[in-house]
Amino acid sequence: MIRNVGRTLRAAAVTALVGIALAAAPANAAAPVWETLPQPVDGDRGAAYILPFDAENAFVKMRRGTCVGCRMSEKLWQKAGSTWKALTPPADASITTLTGTAPNDLWAIGRVDTSTGVFRVNHYDGTKWSGNLSPDTQRLELTAAEAVSRNSLWAVGNSRKDPGSTPTVTHWNGTSWNTTKFDQIDGGLDSIDVRAENDIWAVGYRSAGGTANDRLQALALHYDGTRWTEVPVPATAKVSTLLKEVKSNGPNDVWVAGHILDEKGLGEPHTGAYVIHWDGTAWTRRDVPGTGFANSFAVYGGQVHLGVSGGRANLVRWTGSAWEAVSGIQEGMNGVGMLATTPDGSLYLAGTSGWDSVFGGLTYHLQRLAAPVAR
Repeated sequence: MIRNVGRTLRAAAVTALVGIALAAAPANAAAPVWETLPQPVDGDRGAAYILPFDAENAFVKMRRGTCVGCRMSEKLWQKAGSTWKALTPPADASITTLTGTAPNDLWAIGRVDTSTGVFRVNHYDGTKWSGNLSPDTQRLELTAAEAVSRNSLWAVGNSRKDPGSTPTVTHWNGTSWNTTKFDQIDGGLDSIDVRAENDIWAVGYRSAGGTANDRLQALALHYDGTRWTEVPVPATAKVSTLLKEVKSNGPNDVWVAGHILDEKGLGEPHTGAYVIHWDGTAWTRRDVPGTGFANSFAVYGGQVHLGVSGGRANLVRWTGSAWEAVSGIQEGMNGVGMLATTPDGSLYLAGTSGWDSVFGGLTYHLQRLAAPVAR
């Protein structure tokens, strides 16, 4: 299973913030040596997302550097060794989520750009694309997914209702879907992490009602192989809290990140990127100082890494007591939008430089850090 690749494709938000300096790396620590990965073609702004399987095989999603009706034009490419080839998805597909386990086991999920808002789920077997496999094309919005094996895909999102929406989890077993709706909750799910088929976390938000600046609160769910259980997250008073990313590093080591919004819908920059940690008993705030947004988790070399943007760092790792900046990232990068690790232990990232995400001002960068050498 490729870790942390079944997630929604999002370019890193870039916001200049002033904050507390991150913990400095030890003076005798050797700087990691990052490899800058070649990209498929010139003329585009680069790959916004990478789904790697090993050093030879990957898929990337690219965005054109022009605005076509204020919608970015997207391309999908497949890497095999040193060769890139364009991979044409179904004509009516819209890719917001990519996940898979191998070059011949790729899932593309997204909303068709029509007034109906229909979501599509398409599978690529290395030769051809399937038709739409969505379990519900009219109401189910899938925002994140993780492929565990060829016969196991987990996805989360929400089922639209009038009014509001219901957090929803659905599982593909190779032939059919099993969908769970949390009808007692008004909200949605935005991220899923499958550590094992009996150890799954899903996070998002729920409606808290009340005043305008207290309408959404964090939602965390855990699956033990038999049933889903809500794991209550402490409320944050007078703001809205939305959980966007989750990474489980064991039953007593779960990391979650998200956004805190004020009554105007603006991010709260006071404490840095919002991060909380579950130790099996309680949640503890572990915000990343000096940054604005937390974008993606991965575990590399036994340490939790987090891609961030909008501040003094773009990649940090947890030392056990504090966050420290990871050195060696390409100069000029101002945000890491996604991270992924492959079975050999390598870490991949997609980062950005530039500012204007609507009109093509962002340039995307791909880098790889080889697996740590055993000592």
